[in-house]
Amino acid sequence: MNISQKNKDNFFNLVDSLKKCRRADLSDVSKSKDVIEKLYVDPLDNDLILKSISKLNTTILTGRRGTGKSTIIARLQHDIRKSKDRLSLYIDVKSIFEQSKAFSYSAENYADHFSAQDLNKYLIYKSFLKEIISEIKLELKTNTLKFYLAKITDYFGPDKTAFEEELNRIFDDIEKFEYMDVEVLKQKRVLSNEENKNSVNQKISANVSVDSTGPKGSFNAEHVTSNSDASSLNEEFSEVLLKCFNPILIMRSIRELLKNIGINHVFICLDDFSEIDYDAMKIFVDVIIGPLNNLSDEFFKFKIAAYPGRIYLGDIDPQKIEQIRLDFYELYQAKTITDVHAQAEGSIKKLIEKRTQFFCKQTPDEFFDTTKATLDDYYKTLFDITSCVPRNVGWILWYANQQSIAKDKKITLNDLSIAAEKHFIDTVRPYFSQNQFMREPFDMKLEKYHLHQLLERFVESAKSNKRDILVSDSKVFAKDKTKPPTSHFYINKKLEDVLKPLEMQFFITKYNEQKDQDSSELMSFFSLNFGLCVSEDINYGRGSDRKYVIQRRFNNTKNLQGYLSDAKHIACNNPQCKATHDYEMLSMIEMFDMLCPKCKSGTCSVEHANVDVELADEKILLPEFDMQFINSLKVDSPQYPSGLAQELDCTYQKVGKRAAKLKDMGFLQAKEMTIDRTLGKRNYYSLTDEAVTTYFEQ
Repeated sequence: MNISQKNKDNFFNLVDSLKKCRRADLSDVSKSKDVIEKLYVDPLDNDLILKSISKLNTTILTGRRGTGKSTIIARLQHDIRKSKDRLSLYIDVKSIFEQSKAFSYSAENYADHFSAQDLNKYLIYKSFLKEIISEIKLELKTNTLKFYLAKITDYFGPDKTAFEEELNRIFDDIEKFEYMDVEVLKQKRVLSNEENKNSVNQKISANVSVDSTGPKGSFNAEHVTSNSDASSLNEEFSEVLLKCFNPILIMRSIRELLKNIGINHVFICLDDFSEIDYDAMKIFVDVIIGPLNNLSDEFFKFKIAAYPGRIYLGDIDPQKIEQIRLDFYELYQAKTITDVHAQAEGSIKKLIEKRTQFFCKQTPDEFFDTTKATLDDYYKTLFDITSCVPRNVGWILWYANQQSIAKDKKITLNDLSIAAEKHFIDTVRPYFSQNQFMREPFDMKLEKYHLHQLLERFVESAKSNKRDILVSDSKVFAKDKTKPPTSHFYINKKLEDVLKPLEMQFFITKYNEQKDQDSSELMSFFSLNFGLCVSEDINYGRGSDRKYVIQRRFNNTKNLQGYLSDAKHIACNNPQCKATHDYEMLSMIEMFDMLCPKCKSGTCSVEHANVDVELADEKILLPEFDMQFINSLKVDSPQYPSGLAQELDCTYQKVGKRAAKLKDMGFLQAKEMTIDRTLGKRNYYSLTDEAVTTYFEQ
């Protein structure tokens, strides 16, 4: 057959758009402002997710990487930009914490007076507020100016820059607090000398107010004799300092400014929220999101994209938030697993139909071979491979395109199977296979090692079941005697949290809950990654056949319990005790707030069993981001910086910074080329032979 070059190019653009990590503004796809509206496919019928997230409440979108959280936020912003009284602000949470490290504060200068934690809070405040003001200016200047221009003129006069200057002044006032801080710190430094000689304390008071000219503060200090130690003084001092710099008061100043131009609601969209560490997340929620969300005026509302199980809510009123789960099992909960799968497959169908129409002006049968399989067969297979994750659909079709469309052939089911294996090897498996090259805490390496051992247990169980079924006389397996599927298994639901890390990395996927043959206890059902099954010669399927999957041989609870006994134990932190307890005692110890049952005074914690973990030479260890960087180039090379940033979910500036480091190490080369005429001449990155030999030829 002959597929025109135009259709080949258009199909490539289709799959490339789906596999991008960056939020779906799709500006590189089309200059049309309505492109997101044309391409958006809501996970639920009647755009129910979009309607839910558009409500005046704080909403949390949870799902694994690629489930469409950023796309939903982009679609929400598109609608808000049509509103005359609403404003949407997009905040990449990761960038806030990177920016917080860029301020000129020197922690060493304040080490004796200002705790590292409080300094961290302060810098996060500043970064967040700076980003808020920057986004307001951007939104008003580009997408929403036409709605507010008249009101800006009415309030600030004919000079349109006056509004922007007012925003700048608010942040300038924030900067001025640094000088106030320094003065207080100087005063505290003098007093601290006296603390070392006797018990002298300092009573500090702060008065903070906000008016039309912005936030203002004043300090008063006096000596008070007491028995308080220096640490309590530092704590009190830090609290006063941070109360003076109150982000809520500053946000209220911003609110009043926006209300003056007719804005009644601001949606603050927080992307990549789970990419920051727990301590940073706690600060962010406790001092910014929580207080703003719990205000009764409904002015600021948050739309938060996060990973399952990796979000801290603090004191946020649960009645004022809505949580939407995007992983297919939780999204499409129905009476039967068949119905769940049907809805998920329908979502993939809509996704592919809309994309092929937009990019190619064709129907999907122009690109999929329907001589031996129906389109529904392809949608089902794509669901099995990707678990209904849109980004993974893009990657599978990207690999399949290399096997088929690019070679003037339509995609076959076998092409999808080959693509699944390649995607697993290139993208999923490195989480374990490259553990030795990762520059990370040893505890994390230990956890990965033990998780890999657990996965190997599940794989070996699947292979063993396959061998046993081939010689089994059971009628349940009669029709699959030659090629029995053993990709699915179940465990006691009480233990499913142990499997969350494997699920987050797409090694396994939960797809159902039900009771087994032997007990009244609820079981959680999982499937192994389709590509993993292909690579290990495990036949995939029969997950929706209850009679089949509830067979005792697919119960991996004992396997999991064996792993826990070998890999984890509970240790007491009391140096006089140092007792260790079996992991099976965890639920009992938790009932007593982790109090050690032996010494009755120490606090227990779960630890991984210590083993010899293979480590590479220190000189070639790389941070996680750098490993993702070279992995991306191993899969697809060469790439230009902004395109690579889309793949890696970061800014092109960060790509440039890390590229310089990798070039210095001899692992990266850059060359100016013209590959795509529409992009012109660009600087392209590719791996050196040394990088390939070091990290991939094992």
